[in-house]
Amino acid sequence: MEIKCIIVDDEALAREGLKKYIKTFDFLSLTASCNNAITAREVLEETPVDLLFLDINMPKMSGLHLLETLSDPPVTILVTAYPDYALEGFRLDVMDYLLKPISLQRFTKAVQKAQDYFMLRQQQQQQLPASNPVVADYIFVKHKQVYEKVMLADILFVESMQNYVIIQTIHTKIIAYLTFKSVEQQLPADTFLRIHKSYIVNLQHISTVDSNMVQVAGRTLPVSRSQRELLMQVVNKRLLTK
Repeated sequence: MEIKCIIVDDEALAREGLKKYIKTFDFLSLTASCNNAITAREVLEETPVDLLFLDINMPKMSGLHLLETLSDPPVTILVTAYPDYALEGFRLDVMDYLLKPISLQRFTKAVQKAQDYFMLRQQQQQQLPASNPVVADYIFVKHKQVYEKVMLADILFVESMQNYVIIQTIHTKIIAYLTFKSVEQQLPADTFLRIHKSYIVNLQHISTVDSNMVQVAGRTLPVSRSQRELLMQVVNKRLLTK
């Protein structure tokens, strides 16, 4: 599959270096190269892009500000000389964080992670024609260099850990280098609910609920203030009363 890319960096040498690296991979296709975030936003609003290589410190508008203003940002790999923004970047669900100067080996690792993500998403979106739709009861997750089939009913909760997620199932713990946002998009909303910026739970495995926490298989997970009302709406729909 082809992955359409865009480079956004105010340094000409950095842009040229990324262009050179991108050309070494057959599955990467460079759509545009921009020297500022404002121009990049105009391109992104008009042109479909899968993968964004984004610098952080740029004049007029930073890369992080660009991400925050996009309604549907592409998968993003931050490219910067400053390590201090790593946590802020992962708050915005970036795929990876590359520190300049970037080696080809480190770039390769990042784009292969992106390729794995797009292949997995494509696989999960495949279904029979609309006249005979099928809702899958499983997902595939790349774990220890293999694609592991995970039944949705076996997932207890998903935990975000910066640049990877932990999928806790009834049987095991799976560490996957995926963004929290991408996992949330693949899980059915009628069964899974994000209760916190770092947790998605399987509603079928919740044993106890109060306004600040839930119990799932003996684990106590926090409920954020912003998600509390939605969780209680789900609970009240199934509440037995006199």
